[in-house]
Amino acid sequence: MYRFSHFFAAFIIWTAFCAVPALAFDVSVKANVDNAQVFVGDMFNYEIQVTAPENAIVDLPSFVGNLGSFEVKEMKNEKVVEGMPKGTAKFVWYATLNTFVSGDFLIAPQQVNAVVGSDTVKVNTDPVAVKVSTRTTGEEDDILEAEDPLDDPRLPQWIYVLLIVVGVALLVFLGWFLHKKFAKKGEAPRLPPYEEAVLALKELRQKNYLAEGNQGDYFMALGFIARRYIERRFEVDILDATVAELKQRMAHVAGLPQAYKESVVTLAVETEPVKFAKMKLEGERCRFWDEWADRLLEDTKPTPEEQQAARAQNK
Repeated sequence: MYRFSHFFAAFIIWTAFCAVPALAFDVSVKANVDNAQVFVGDMFNYEIQVTAPENAIVDLPSFVGNLGSFEVKEMKNEKVVEGMPKGTAKFVWYATLNTFVSGDFLIAPQQVNAVVGSDTVKVNTDPVAVKVSTRTTGEEDDILEAEDPLDDPRLPQWIYVLLIVVGVALLVFLGWFLHKKFAKKGEAPRLPPYEEAVLALKELRQKNYLAEGNQGDYFMALGFIARRYIERRFEVDILDATVAELKQRMAHVAGLPQAYKESVVTLAVETEPVKFAKMKLEGERCRFWDEWADRLLEDTKPTPEEQQAARAQNK
């Protein structure tokens, strides 16, 4: 019997020893808010306090963005030793929350882990109730119902837009009309094609380009005079044509002798290097093209009847 008592006592002691790790240290936790009833949009503080050994590692909840139905605006942690019993500390977790939805809410229990050495204690906070109220009672009158709408003396916006568009259109039309009116007054009466070309050749020769050795400017002007004359006289678009385009268009000029169709293209091909590459033609060739221009005008000048009709049309 004595041996059994000793064995039973030893068993009790061994069982208690094995249970020690579960009760290795004490942890207490509580959660609360600084205001259990707030209005929509108001911010309030939610706090968790954990009392544990000073050397404990306390793992507090950490949230990014939301805590249940609430938006987390700010979070911070701190450890408080001052004023606590020796060997213990208070671990505090603060969160600033708010919401724009009214109603009765419950902040769910949060798990806290405390670790000392190889021992871990897990505890949960109690749920915390928060009531969020609206700032109105629902009985307020709408401002539109409380007062009659004021009459707006201003015109509708679309009328202003229409007036601006019409005004811009009138200004554009007025500018175009005045330009056409004064441009016509300032322009000298245009001569018939033949008379214009004769006058242009006379002015070109008075500049003495060939005598001064300036073949580039001379053939630039001569080619322009010949093309403008043919374009106006025979109603064909060749003034700004390239050499390749000139060959195609000259082949279809009605009323112009074939020899002149070909020589107009030859003039362009032969004087292209002179005008743009500063090459020179022989003096005899320069005299040929100078006389050619006179022959072109004389051989294709309009008949007296055509000249009379052109003058009447210009009037």
